[in-house]
Formats: sequence, C-alpha cells, structure tokens
Amino acid sequence: MSKTFFRERAAAVRVDYQKKRVQTQATQLTVLPDPNVPGIIDPSDGTLNKDVLGADLQVVIAGWPNLPEPGYDEYDILQLELANVDGAGAVGPFRPVGTTHQYNAESDFPATVTVPKNELVRDGRLQLRYSVLFHNFNSDISNAIPLICDSTPPWGEVEPQPVSLPSGPVTDAYFVANPNGIPLTLPEYPGRVASDSYALYYSATVPVAPYPDPVATGKVPTDRTVLIPKAEVEARGDGHFYVVYLLLDKATNRSRISEVAEVFVNLGALPQTLEKPVVPLAADGLIDLEDAQASVNVEIPAFANHRKTDDVEVTWGTAPPFTEQIGSRPFPLVIRVPSEHLRQAYGTADDEVVTTVSYRVLRHGVPYGPESVDVSVDFSVVGPPRPDPDPTWPDPINAALVAPIVKGKTSDTDNKLERVDAGQAADLLFTLYTPAKSGEVVNFYWAGTLVKEATYVVDTTDTSPITVEIPWSYILAAGNQAQLPVHYTIRKAEDAGNEQRSVTALVAADAVTEVPESAQFERMQGRWLNCSSLWEDPSNPTGDPAFRVTVKPLTKYLPQGGRVTMVWTALAKRDGDTDIPAAKKTEEITITQAQAENGFTWDIKPYQTHILPIYNYNNLGPDGRGRVHYALEYKGETIRSEDVEAWVGLGVGGSTCPVP
Repeated sequence: MSKTFFRERAAAVRVDYQKKRVQTQATQLTVLPDPNVPGIIDPSDGTLNKDVLGADLQVVIAGWPNLPEPGYDEYDILQLELANVDGAGAVGPFRPVGTTHQYNAESDFPATVTVPKNELVRDGRLQLRYSVLFHNFNSDISNAIPLICDSTPPWGEVEPQPVSLPSGPVTDAYFVANPNGIPLTLPEYPGRVASDSYALYYSATVPVAPYPDPVATGKVPTDRTVLIPKAEVEARGDGHFYVVYLLLDKATNRSRISEVAEVFVNLGALPQTLEKPVVPLAADGLIDLEDAQASVNVEIPAFANHRKTDDVEVTWGTAPPFTEQIGSRPFPLVIRVPSEHLRQAYGTADDEVVTTVSYRVLRHGVPYGPESVDVSVDFSVVGPPRPDPDPTWPDPINAALVAPIVKGKTSDTDNKLERVDAGQAADLLFTLYTPAKSGEVVNFYWAGTLVKEATYVVDTTDTSPITVEIPWSYILAAGNQAQLPVHYTIRKAEDAGNEQRSVTALVAADAVTEVPESAQFERMQGRWLNCSSLWEDPSNPTGDPAFRVTVKPLTKYLPQGGRVTMVWTALAKRDGDTDIPAAKKTEEITITQAQAENGFTWDIKPYQTHILPIYNYNNLGPDGRGRVHYALEYKGETIRSEDVEAWVGLGVGGSTCPVP
C-alpha cells in the first residue's frame, strides 16, 4: 500500500480517538451522583421518617469530577429542586428550593445541603433532584429521587375503633376450643398497608401512658387477626380485663390509643345450682307498708362454686337492679331491698300487685341465672296524697294529717292536762282529712298505746272537728309527761293494713298524782302488831325490839337508788285520829341501786320511844294503832305512798310486853 494510504489511515484513527475522548468526557460530566437523604426510612419508595419533617430536610451530595481548580475564582454552583407528584403519579414542574451552593476542587465532599421545611408537604409525594451550573457555563441535572412525606398516623386524629372480641366469657371450655389464646380482630381502617404494625395491650385496668409492655406485637396481618397468648391470660387469672392497641406506619407515625374493648375471664368452676330467692316477709302472702317500714330483705340460698368476690344482682319488679358483693357473709345471703326500689316498682297502684323478684350472680360482670319468685305487694293507703317523689317513704307520717288537739274536761286548755283533770277522761279533737270516705277507720294512740275505746269509723256527714274521749285509765297508765305524744292513724277498713299516721301532738300531761305502792308490816299476827312482832324469833328474842316494815322495789322512781323518807305515826285506840306526837318517827335513809331493785326493810325503834307510848295513852286504853308511809322525789315533785295501818296490842295481863 502507498504511504499516502497510511497517512490517511492514521489521520482517520486520530479523529476517531478524539471523538471517543470527547464523548467519554461528556458522559462523565452529565452523570451527577444521586442526592442522598438520610431521613428516608424506606429507600424503596422514599418514605421519610416522620421525625425529620419538623425541620429543614438534610440532603447529602457525594461530589462530581472536573471541579474547577482553585486560584481562578471559579465555582460549580448547585441548586436543589423539588417537584410535586399528584395522586396519579404525574410529576409536576421542578422548582428551585433553598439557597445555591458553590464548590471547587478544594471543597469537602460529601457535602450536606438542606430543603427548607416550609417546602415540604405534610402528607404527599415529591421528587428531589439538583442542578449544577459548571464553571465553564455548561450545566447538568441529577437523577430525581422520590420522597414520601407522611405525618398522619393510622386512623388520623381519631381513636381507632376497638378490637372485636369473643361474645361470651373466656372459660376453661373456651381454651379447649382455642388452645393458643384469645383471637381478636383489628377493625379495618383507611390506608392500611402491609408495612403497618401493631402493639396489643391486655390489662386489668384501662391502660394509660406510659403503657405497659404489650402482650403481642407485629405486622398487621392481612386478615387483621391477632392473638392474646393463653399464657398471658393465665398469668393474670380471672377478672374483668381491657384490651387496647396502637398502630404504627413505616414513617413511625403512631396512632392514638384505641377505644377500649372488654373481656371477661372466668376460669375454674363456675356458679351452679342456683335456687329461687326467698322473701321472708312475704310468708304471710303479702308485702305491705309495715313490711317496708320494717325493712324488706331478699335471701339468696347457697349455691355451688360461689366466691367471696362474686356479686349478687337483685331486681325487684320494674325497679333497676342493684348489686352487693358476697364477701364473708354466711348463706342464706340477706340483702335489703332499698325503699326507693320498693316504691318505684309499686308505682301508683291501689291494690295488690304481683311483683317478680329475681337475682343473678355476677362473676367479673358475667351473669349466671337468673332465678326468680313472685310476691304480692300492696302499699296502697287512704287519705291525703303524699308528695311525689317522697323522700320520707315508707315513713307513715303524712304531713297533711294535722296533729290532734287534747283538752282536759275541767282545765279545757289545748294540749294540757292539769291536776284538776285527775280521774276524768280527756277530749281529743281532730280535723277530718281530705279526701275521706265513709267506712274508713281512725285509731288514736296515747303515748304510743292504742286507745281501743276511741276508734272512729268515718262518716262524711259528721261535722269536723271530730271529738273522741281518752279514758282516764290510759292517762293514768302513761303518767305525767312534759311532752306526751298523741297521734292517730287512718286506713281503709277495720281489717285493712297500710296506715297513714298524723303529725304528733305533744301534750303537757300533769293530771296524775303518782302514788307509790304502800309499805307492808312484817311479823303481824292477823291484824295485830303485838309482842311477838318485836323480834324475828319471839322464842329467842335477840337484838333491839322493833316493828319491821318492808318496802317493795322502787326502780320506777329511783333506778339508781337515792333518798327515801320513812314516817311512822302512832295513834291511840283502834279508831279515831288521836295521834301520839312523841312516838312519831321520821327518818331519811339512802338506799342503794340493789335495794331499789330488790326492795328493803326499815325498823321502827327504839321500842321505848316509838312503840311503848301507844299503851294506854292518856288512859284511852291499852290498844292503839300504827301507820307507815314513805316519800321521795320523782320528776321534780315529792310523791308519797299510801298509808299502811295495823292495830298495836302491847298489853299482857296487867302489864306490857316483856322486853329484856
């Protein structure tokens, strides 16, 4: 070949080499490294950790070749750029964000630049890239990387709905069918993705922050079924438990704590052999107003497998149920029915009402039963209606039944009896109530005692006020009282129950003169006090000769003991009132509580001073008499016993009693 050919060939090779070199350099200039964002939590899609969204977003740049040499005051200029991505994935126009940055061959790489936080979206997708204007006025753009901003947790700002739980209690039998534990279902929620995770909490109290350790964690399963392990259930035992959960997305957004779900766990032997309740006061066939006043109880018979922590829920008719814990009480368990439940269940009825009384046993809120029994109830009354609601029910006092007025026959003063009224019946006046029906019965009570003789059967043609009499025997029996209570009751008929009661009148009763029982002479011979009466054993006279008096117990007047004044009066002859002043004896003694309870004795002595002067006093004859009474203070006045009197015979032949 000619030299010309080789020269041409060599020139062509050089041209081709230069083209390839230019292309290589061009390739090196246009391949900028991708931006690196440390806050990305999932590189596969660019999801950012939610924690980096509250500040400027850091972007790391690795550097590129052919940076300008120092000394020429030349720089490559970098600019970050963002573009929004819509829901369909379409990328919008890129816009510059943040400040520009200058680099030359002396700059340190990797370099960190930032996207201002106000350029980031709260929730959405972005594309991030950067452009470089080279010192030689060429330019290039890096590849764009995706960013996902996610600051909204699962369920957003609302509480997640509760888990779905088994419909019944968790028992030993439940674990036979579910040996691994309690399966639960998380509710569906918007935007659920496979990367979401959950934390499940199971506690005897509603969990609050800081939360305890969860009983289960993991990715949310496709079917959203999670499990409370059996071991966790058994470790906590029986009870009423609460289940809540939290959700986390891959941006680490944590949901609010969920709404609470409840599960009841009753392991071991369950309540069995429940029997019907018993209402003891219904044994006569009826629960009436007096029963309500006495307190109506329901008795629960013993049943198998009961526990102290079990509750018994009682329902009386249509009234709401109420509960009591069994505790350490014995069976039958006695449970009082609150008055308001009795009244609410009876309502406005005016006759007997058949009422169902039932109970259930609650173990950790799970019911067993019910068992029930029917009873008849009648709380109907006559007379003025009571208030509704009636906070004092079943108290029989009706404020509309005005108090009666009592007057003495002689004193004739309202609610006051004086000594001038002694021995007489008192008048009681009362205003006939409204509404009243003929045939209704009014009973009157004096100091709490029914005055049978004063019963009044209503006749609506009678003029009010109505007057009845209180016999003296009732006034005497009650005695004097500064505030003696008097009231009346009304009912449908003589054989009816359910009385309403009037307001009580307080009577200043002072018509009775108290007279303690008289003393008694001991050692009498028929009607006589004679020589044999001077000693306990006349055949062996020892000690001072004396007549002896016994006083019966005085606890009514001196319950703690106290002072008693004893009085002996000597009289001449067996008749008349000729007393012997020199022989009179008055002695104040103090008795003990035991003497007040058992009685005591009093001796009339010395013989020479108080007894012997009776013999032939003023030549009026050998025989005479002796009287004894005693006095004491009672309720502010001095009361005196009746006299006890005996004939006194001291004559023996032509002399008097032989006294050693």
